[in-house]
Amino acid sequence: MPEIDLKVEHLVLDNDNPRITHAAGQQEAFQKVVRDQKMKLVRLAESIVEHGLSPIERLMVLEVSAKPKRYIALEGNRRVAALKLLVNPAAMTGLEMPEGVQRSMERLAGIFHKSKVEPIAGYEVGSREEGRYWIELRHNGEDDGRGIVGWKPIVAARFRKREPAIQALDLAIEHGGFSEGEAEAIRSKFSLTTLRRLVESEEIRAMLGLTVKDGQLSTTLPANEIIKPLKKMVRDIADKKVNSRSFNKTEQMVNYVRGFAKADSPDLTKKIAERALEGIQKSEFTKTSAKPARRKPDPSDRREVVPKGCPIHVADNRIAEIYKELRTLKLDDAQNAIAVLLRVFLELSVDHFLESNGGSVSFKAPNGQTKFKSLDKKLAEVVADLVSKGVPQAHFATIIRSLNVPTSPMNIDLFHRYIHDRFATPSTPELKAAWEHAQPLFEKIWP
Repeated sequence: MPEIDLKVEHLVLDNDNPRITHAAGQQEAFQKVVRDQKMKLVRLAESIVEHGLSPIERLMVLEVSAKPKRYIALEGNRRVAALKLLVNPAAMTGLEMPEGVQRSMERLAGIFHKSKVEPIAGYEVGSREEGRYWIELRHNGEDDGRGIVGWKPIVAARFRKREPAIQALDLAIEHGGFSEGEAEAIRSKFSLTTLRRLVESEEIRAMLGLTVKDGQLSTTLPANEIIKPLKKMVRDIADKKVNSRSFNKTEQMVNYVRGFAKADSPDLTKKIAERALEGIQKSEFTKTSAKPARRKPDPSDRREVVPKGCPIHVADNRIAEIYKELRTLKLDDAQNAIAVLLRVFLELSVDHFLESNGGSVSFKAPNGQTKFKSLDKKLAEVVADLVSKGVPQAHFATIIRSLNVPTSPMNIDLFHRYIHDRFATPSTPELKAAWEHAQPLFEKIWP
């Protein structure tokens, strides 16, 4: 798939884009995009006029005409629509368009210059199928980390501005002695509004030994003193013992802080030189104030091919025995045995799924003989069945690709060579990679 530089005139709308269903031609495609997007299209056009096209997102295009050069954007159809209307506002003629949308687009077209976006960065594919995996990955949410992982509210707030409440929260999480699980729960669901009300109150800051200078939260207290009230507040907010409704008045916040136990209250008499919270070093905290989180084991360090805690529950007795051996055999001692067992486990799992869901592992040849299907054929049928039940196609892209790439540890011919070729020896990294490629499939077959 080569990179390609494009001009607006090279681009046409995709008549089969999933957002709009099939359109009979460009005019109908424009109409469907406008009807679907309305003011969203205007907002996109405003962004393009003001900032240009995103430098981290290319169009994925498919050539539909060599002379003249024309491409549809399999990924980026909205951008194409906005660009075409900005370059040629006359294209709005004949479209049913809300008056506000049309006026806005005409205004933007009057100040738009193609030079701000051209050349347009693109990536050309040879077919729709070739780009399907990446498009689905782009629009299928996080997909267990394969897709775009959205920002949690706290992360977004941290990116926009390192406000005092974020500075207080970060110090509490990093040095308050929270376990990794507790810290992750706080990052995921935390009322920054509640902490903000406390930290932004001048009276509360005075009670805690805090000041704000040029947007920086500062203190004259030692690290072990300032961490105590911050940890207390963050824990209470995370545990929903207090919320923003608890602090509608300053008096309520003052009474809350006055109620802190001695262990949670700072000793304001222990003063040192003032510095920003973000400048407090880890070495300033004693071991009693913040327990270091236990290092989580690196899953890539495992000695067995199957990771600990793998969420697979094999229901067939014979296949369960094979899975048990895969979980117990050590990679350093039994690479050949693991390679063979892994191949057997894959095929028997696929066979079990097909036979349990109305499929078949064999077929009738034209000569009337019964023949067994190849593994890639059976795998394709399993994936099709799971996709029809709502599992995203992208979930299985790695295992499908692995079976057909000659250098992949899951390649069918390579597995055969492990068995029949006395010079082919599987390595520990190859076997680990093979399992990781196949695990998403196994999790769906053996939930």
